Amino acid sequence: MAGETGKKDFLDELKAMKERMENIFTRSFDLGAERPETSPRDEDWVPASDIVDSGTELVYSMDLPGVMEHDIQVECKDDRLWISGLRKNDLPEGETVRVERPKGAFSRVFKFPCPVDEEAIQAEFKKGVLRVSVPKSSPGCRARRIEVREVE
Repeated sequence: MAGETGKKDFLDELKAMKERMENIFTRSFDLGAERPETSPRDEDWVPASDIVDSGTELVYSMDLPGVMEHDIQVECKDDRLWISGLRKNDLPEGETVRVERPKGAFSRVFKFPCPVDEEAIQAEFKKGVLRVSVPKSSPGCRARRIEVREVE
């Protein structure tokens, strides 16, 4: 039956979500707890980020330890800053006892809260921290008056 397949997919997704949440709580609150040998879903890696508005620019900082500069992509499109990349497996040969650092692809998208000068955006990567400086193009957020015309 078609309805059974949808129900099974939904229940499988709920079970996976429950396992992820238990893993998060275990890592967060029980420092002595055993952790899984591998991350169940590497694509869930979300690097920590800060955004600072200095008045003249927005500064996005992202922790990317273990990521190489050539594995980071920074794009500006659709009034958003797109940051993506890849942290590769750098484990030495041998039996893996514990893995806590996530590996794999990551992606973050930030909507600009005001107009920016897309041509002047600069990105720097130093000591595992990506810093993207986004100059504002005007002091206020976008506002535009729309003329209302009468039509017959």
